[in-house]
Amino acid sequence: MTALAAALMLAFALTAGRQAVPVSKDAVRVSNDAVPVSKEPHHHFKFENEFVRVYDVLVEPGDATLYHTHSSDYVFVNLTNTQLKAQNMGSGAIDLPVTIGQTVFTKATITHRVMNPDKVAFRNITVEILKTPAARPESSPLAGIPGHQIVLDNDRVRIERLVLEPGQTTGTHTHTLMSLGIAVTAAKVAYQSEDGKEQVAEFKAGDFNWHPQPRTHSLKNVGTTRFEAVEIEWK
Repeated sequence: MTALAAALMLAFALTAGRQAVPVSKDAVRVSNDAVPVSKEPHHHFKFENEFVRVYDVLVEPGDATLYHTHSSDYVFVNLTNTQLKAQNMGSGAIDLPVTIGQTVFTKATITHRVMNPDKVAFRNITVEILKTPAARPESSPLAGIPGHQIVLDNDRVRIERLVLEPGQTTGTHTHTLMSLGIAVTAAKVAYQSEDGKEQVAEFKAGDFNWHPQPRTHSLKNVGTTRFEAVEIEWK
């Protein structure tokens, strides 16, 4: 099964009745030569170290990316409900509906482009897995917490989703693996560290934090909206 087919299997049906926006001729008039993902103008570079590289991807209605090549395994976390078309180089375009919070791991190497005929913008956070530390993963520190789900667990990463309703807390837990946390929804969250110190953060969708060291803390949703986040742990 191709990575693109796996992504399609994970996609959910979007709201019916949305009319397509024609993709402009300028958007589809692209060279058959692919560019590296780092040179694709809709992929906005945000962060990099030896383990990870992060892009914030935005494709407006009627626009399309260039053909671009992903040379590293990557994870994408969708932040919008958008009806896309995707095309692997050398193949025909296919429908690709994406939904908020949908998270997919894709093996390299893949060359493709994405077109947005929808009326709403498409946005995701794309996370390249450059290197893994060969850590010995323990069981999930969030196991048993309501709203927690393991999305994927393979030889490179473990991906977890956490949903906290207003007033809900995780309780104290310890993360042993380095990780990248991505906010899927806007929310106000209080972090309490092992020494009892508390810090309150107001997240916007797409905000992320890199955590290179083990940490012990608790999280509480102190706002009025649901908090949803995805944690990618390096193995």
